[in-house]
Amino acid sequence: MFNLKSLRLHGFRGFPKEDGLFEFSAPAVLLFGDNHQGKSSVLNGIEWCLYGHECVGTKSGIRERVGGWELVNRQSPKATVDLVIDTEEGDVTITRTEQKGKGKRGRHVQVALADGRVLRGNEAERQIAGLLRMSFGDFATVVYQHQESIRAILIQMPKDRNEAIDRLLGLGEYRNVLEGIKGAKLTRIQRELATEREKFEGRVEQALAVRRSDLEEKVDAAIGQGLDEGELGVQGALELSKLIVKDLQEFASELGVPSTPPAVPSGWKEMDTFLAVAARELDRLWSQAPDVKAQSELNKRRGQAERTREQYAASRAELTQAVYDLGSFEAEHGIRDQIGQDIVLIERQIDEGTQQIREISPRALLVEEGIALLKSARSGLGAEVCPLCGQRVPNLLAHLEKEWIDKLEAEVRHMQAGVEQLRARKKELEHVAEDHHSLAQAVQRAQMELAKSAQRAADLLGRKLTKDDDPLALLTKSIKEADERLAEIESALSQKRAKLAAISASIGKANLVLEILLLEHKIRGIEKIAHTAEFKVLGHCRDKAAELISDVEAVGILVRESLAEEARSRISAAGTAIDDYFRRVAQNPAIGGLSIEVQDDARSGGNSYSFCDRNGQELSPVLSQGDLNSLALSIFLGMVTAYSHPVGFVLMDDPSQSLGTDQKRRLVEVVEDVCESGRQVVLATMDAELQGFLKSSLGKTKSIYQIQGWTPELGPTVSLEA
Repeated sequence: MFNLKSLRLHGFRGFPKEDGLFEFSAPAVLLFGDNHQGKSSVLNGIEWCLYGHECVGTKSGIRERVGGWELVNRQSPKATVDLVIDTEEGDVTITRTEQKGKGKRGRHVQVALADGRVLRGNEAERQIAGLLRMSFGDFATVVYQHQESIRAILIQMPKDRNEAIDRLLGLGEYRNVLEGIKGAKLTRIQRELATEREKFEGRVEQALAVRRSDLEEKVDAAIGQGLDEGELGVQGALELSKLIVKDLQEFASELGVPSTPPAVPSGWKEMDTFLAVAARELDRLWSQAPDVKAQSELNKRRGQAERTREQYAASRAELTQAVYDLGSFEAEHGIRDQIGQDIVLIERQIDEGTQQIREISPRALLVEEGIALLKSARSGLGAEVCPLCGQRVPNLLAHLEKEWIDKLEAEVRHMQAGVEQLRARKKELEHVAEDHHSLAQAVQRAQMELAKSAQRAADLLGRKLTKDDDPLALLTKSIKEADERLAEIESALSQKRAKLAAISASIGKANLVLEILLLEHKIRGIEKIAHTAEFKVLGHCRDKAAELISDVEAVGILVRESLAEEARSRISAAGTAIDDYFRRVAQNPAIGGLSIEVQDDARSGGNSYSFCDRNGQELSPVLSQGDLNSLALSIFLGMVTAYSHPVGFVLMDDPSQSLGTDQKRRLVEVVEDVCESGRQVVLATMDAELQGFLKSSLGKTKSIYQIQGWTPELGPTVSLEA
């Protein structure tokens, strides 16, 4: 066995500074302090130094470490733990470090052996594993009484409680094997393998059915095009190829075009390329034929003549309409010069009327001033001479106002109305002049466009047109001549076109035969799949999988039986200690003794535990939370004292959950028994009552560390009581 000698923490969880030094020289090391002071970090540092990343995350089996469990303190770039253990060969120092944010690259471990050798990396991990000789799962339930191992007994569902007891009894490896068998999901894999093989066979059959249906359609199409079944094989395809080459040569001679036919293929797999080249050669011969070229050129010239004739006719119609619109306008409004003369005459009349108004205006101003003066002086009421009519009148002011209204005002208003009428007439004539200009411009544009159309016709006809020539008639004549020549060429090409169609049909038939040959080839390939070694291996694997599952199921049964038998054996060996510890700690008057029954539970894949008194009555209904805690501690400590393993120390984290005062005192007595068995006990607690009992009642030498005053920057203050 090996024991703990010293531990130093730096940057690990609750210890940001290098002051986490603990000595383990006494049989019992007690860590006292409130919650969140760093007690659990001390125990965590021991297990992390021994097991590394196995104690982190889902694989640890500890729920509080799943996701976000930080090893490196937030105030530090790196966590370092140095653990010195006392082995039979001497002191061994294990140093484990992890750098923040570096992942696996930032993790390092080394072991300094008693003989001076230093091991690193995988070699160091193997040395540590050789010292421990147990998995982390077993360590976490047999050596390290984690808080969660107590809670598992207290609050878990029966299935989880049974698993926790299995691990408390040190049966984790059996559990791991059963979980591995269950996790392998071999039955599902067998079903999937069988299903996939069936699917594959189905796809093969489906592919065959599709290809055979396609083949039948192609054969029907070939027969429909005049081929008989004897021509649908490889020999028929090659004969068709020879015929195509011969026809291409004859067709080239008939057209008067040099021939470059493809070579006859030596095998049917070359026909794809042969037929593509033959089709291109047929297109080339036809496009290079003199009559075909002439026909193409004539069609192009005829199309141009048709478009030019349409453009000329449209331009002439546009000019005719423009001339008509201008003539109609002039018939209604006169020609441009006449409209201009009318505008000049009206402008003269406007000037004359404006001048007359200017001549009358001084007199009107004089009368207005006189009336205003008479009103302000309140004169003109007697008989005076009128400045307008020259007569002597009584009440000159009234006379002047009447004369102004009757004569001057009416005259000015009449003259202004006449001027406004003249101006309106001028504006109308100006609009007429603008419209005349627009119509005249439209005529000019139409004349220019007609001239362009005539020039295009002349260019197309290849002659100069005079004013006596009719472009429409000449273009119509040209189109008629082209039609007559095209009819002659088409007559000459009709027989050649029949030959072209015949060769094209031969190429099509050859393509059909090729498709038939390709489909037959694919069908043969698909049919071979069922006879391949790979397909046979797939069936063999399916059969072997069934045998493997049968064997694994048998192994599972044996493992479950062994798990149950081992549990019974261990409970039998440790039963006295478990019963003694339980009765001593719990001291429930309703319980005269404890008997643990074990059954193999095939449904859950592990053991099922029941707790009875000496009379065989089930205890679960009468067990309190404190009793369940006592039961968990009793199983854990009973296994510690009943069995030996290489780890000579026990770690206990807050073991007093749900315990009453007397139960805590009696727990200290049991802890002393564990120390008497030769095990070193490291116990952390915040429970003041338990602290008092440990100090006063634990008869073994004790190292007592007070851990308190924790701050994020400095961590806790650690002091060793004298």
